[in-house]
Amino acid sequence: MSDTIRLYGRTLYPGKVTAEALVSPKPLEGFANVNPAKGYTTERNHPLRKIPYTGKVLVYPSARGSGGFLMYGMGGEAKAAAFIHTENCPLNVAAAAAAHIPAMSEFDRDPLSVIETGDMVFVNADEGYIEISKK
Repeated sequence: MSDTIRLYGRTLYPGKVTAEALVSPKPLEGFANVNPAKGYTTERNHPLRKIPYTGKVLVYPSARGSGGFLMYGMGGEAKAAAFIHTENCPLNVAAAAAAHIPAMSEFDRDPLSVIETGDMVFVNADEGYIEISKK
């Protein structure tokens, strides 16, 4: 990758994946605010409402609410490819582990200040870094 930005962070669940980023400036809530069959948030007034997260590197500040956050990873075919977030909480780790998808947090730079929706992101949670190719 030629014009890439590399960020180093903490691995919460290992794995490697390359996928398009979907960035949420607001925290994501699960349970009643996600449609796991269709792969999008249903939360009223959320900037990602009804925008599919399936197969995307989901970049967000943090999870909030209950264990329903697991639905972002447990939707069968309608699950995120990876979780990248700025504030860690047990919901992030549980969702990634249950769905077997890479997850990282605690980066040397805020990923929300670097990654935009549509950028390609290589998540290498095995070695503790991500590489962003700008769209």
